[in-house]
Amino acid sequence: MKYFLGIDGGQSHTTALIADEQGNILGAGGAGPSNHTREPGGRKRLIAAVSGSVAEALEAAGLKPKKGIKSFKFESAHLAMTGEPEDKVEIINSLLTARHLVVGHDAPGALTGALAGASGIVVLAGTGSVACGELLRAGKRKFVRVGGHGYLFGDEGSAFGIARDAITTALDMEDMGEKNVLKKALLSFFGKKDLQSIARSFYSGEITRDQIASFTPQVCILAEKGDDLAQEILTDAATILAEMATVTADRLGLLKRTVLVSYGGGVFNNPSFLSSFKLHLLTLLSGAELVQPVFNPDVGALLLAYRNVGIEISSDLLNQIKKRRSRK
Repeated sequence: MKYFLGIDGGQSHTTALIADEQGNILGAGGAGPSNHTREPGGRKRLIAAVSGSVAEALEAAGLKPKKGIKSFKFESAHLAMTGEPEDKVEIINSLLTARHLVVGHDAPGALTGALAGASGIVVLAGTGSVACGELLRAGKRKFVRVGGHGYLFGDEGSAFGIARDAITTALDMEDMGEKNVLKKALLSFFGKKDLQSIARSFYSGEITRDQIASFTPQVCILAEKGDDLAQEILTDAATILAEMATVTADRLGLLKRTVLVSYGGGVFNNPSFLSSFKLHLLTLLSGAELVQPVFNPDVGALLLAYRNVGIEISSDLLNQIKKRRSRK
C-alpha cells in the first residue's frame, strides 16, 4: 500500500495527516509550532513539531516503524509551512523519507483545502496575513501570492496587525492628551502600568508577537460595545484584506469574472468582522462569491501530496476525505 502525508505547520501548532491512495485518512497527529527556524530555538521547535505530529499520526494509523519515522517511506509528502520554507528543507529531509517530498508555503495548502482544489482565492488572517489564488487555464495552473511579508513589512489585517494598530492608536491618543478605552483595555490585558511599558516589553522580547496578536479579540469586544476607535481599526483591517483579494484577482485576470473567495485564520472567527470583510470585498470585487472553507489547511496539504504525484483531486477522493473528517 502507498501512503500519503500532509502537514500543516503553523505558528501555534502543527498537524499531520496520513492517508492511503483512495483518500482514506488513516491517522492524524498534532504537535507544537513549526515557525521560523532562524529564531532562537526555532530549529529545535521544528524538529519536535514534525517528528511529534508524524509519529502520532503513524501510531493512530496503526503503522509502527521499527527504526523511527525516518525509516517509514511515504509515496508523497507535502508540508505547508509558515515562514519561508527554504530554511526548513534540509531539516525536513533529515526527518522524513518520501518518494516525492515537497516543503512549501502554508498559503497553497490553505487555498487547496478551503476550495477543495478548485480555482479561486483564499485570504488568511491569523497571527499574520496573506492572500493567494490559483487559476487552472489551458491545462496549466497559475498561482499568485499577495502579502505574507511578516510583522515588520506586512501582516496588515492580521491579528498582530489589528493589535499593533490598537497600541499605536492608544499611544497617539495619549500623546494628544485624549482619553480612550483602548488604553484601559491594553493595560488590563498586559498587566502594565503604562502604554510605554507594553512597547518596551515587546522590543525586549518579554512580550511575543503571539501575545500581542492575542489582544485582537478585545478590540472586537470594544467595537461591539460601540467604541469608535476599535470599530475604525477593524474596518481598516477588513478593507485591507478585501484589497489583497482584489489584487490577487487582478493578477489572475479575474477582475471581471466570477471568482470563489474563501478565508481562514482566527480573525475571521468574529462574525461582525467577517460581515465587514464581505461587504468591502463585494464592493471592490463584484464577481466575488464568498464561500466557507471546505477543509482545513492540513487536508489541503494532503490534497497537494496527491496532486504532486499526478493523482487528481477528484470528487471520489474528496468524498472519502469528507466521510472520514465528518466522523471525527
